[in-house]
Amino acid sequence: MMEDSGGTLRDKALVGRLIEELEAGRPFALASVLATRGSMPRAAGARMALLADGTWLGTIGGGRVEQMAQDRCRAILAGTEEPSLEWLTHAKTGMACGGDALVGVRLSLGADLEAPLLRDLLNRMDQGQFCTLDEVWDDPARVRLSLTPVDQMEPGDPRATTELPLWDEETRHYAEPVGPQPIAFVFGAGHVGQALCPVLAHIGFRVVVFDDREGLCTEDRFPQAERVVCGDFQHIYDKVSVTRRDYAVVTTHGHAADIDVLEQLGRRLPAYVGCIGSRTKAAFAREELVRRGIDAQWAQGLHLPIGEDILAVTPAEIAVSIAAQMIRCRAELRPQASQPHAQYKK
Repeated sequence: MMEDSGGTLRDKALVGRLIEELEAGRPFALASVLATRGSMPRAAGARMALLADGTWLGTIGGGRVEQMAQDRCRAILAGTEEPSLEWLTHAKTGMACGGDALVGVRLSLGADLEAPLLRDLLNRMDQGQFCTLDEVWDDPARVRLSLTPVDQMEPGDPRATTELPLWDEETRHYAEPVGPQPIAFVFGAGHVGQALCPVLAHIGFRVVVFDDREGLCTEDRFPQAERVVCGDFQHIYDKVSVTRRDYAVVTTHGHAADIDVLEQLGRRLPAYVGCIGSRTKAAFAREELVRRGIDAQWAQGLHLPIGEDILAVTPAEIAVSIAAQMIRCRAELRPQASQPHAQYKK
């Protein structure tokens, strides 16, 4: 029988059910899509579990890929086959979509090892905390699982900013982002901020607007924003929390406030920071940030002046140029759509 499930480990219902099985001492087999090439019914992160009573949870997309994974789940749960990691290529499956899927099939790790991690994962999802679920598949019979909070990731770690799962073929390391989507913080509720908010919301960003002018910090002016915050530009973290996954646009009412905000952002290293201003202002701002102790390389990498060079003049045009630059940045932070993977079975 098949139970309806979201079919990923970001699905609280699925995670909760797996915890129940583990704590009851009932083993399960879990099939996971760890990477794909070309067109496939489901992307990396899709999961399918076979419980001890024969119940199936989730799906990895149907067709021949799922059938092959189901056969392996049955055999692994019965003890007649070892856990496996294999590229199920079009040549092997004959599926009409023509793509390939890297599918790992393993046995549950037991209540002592896996249940605490899944409970921690569920708790972090409930609290809206971002982390990555890390799986090392160098030995499919002994997959190593861990959770890594974003604040424990080193600068430059791609796990901190990606929206999609990452697979490293050399180390056989899979990392899946779990938690809320990044926020685009707009520091400044003036004309540019007001024009930018609906554009960012329309292209899939969660938007939070921050300003120190009560008259501008109204939901009526920013109906597409998730939050509108009135606070002190010198103390932004009294009201908001900016992580390394987030995006920030700085367009306050003055150079001094812009630099105050940039200084605070420079201590959190968001995925994208852009600031409105001229090239003359840019040179002064970078010099001042370094004087205040901000890393010179970070200051140099600011998008300042902000936006793609489309000769924008009006607030609406500037908003489009900023959004275009943020789209580019978001795309560059995603893993490559196609990588040269070896085909193997272990």
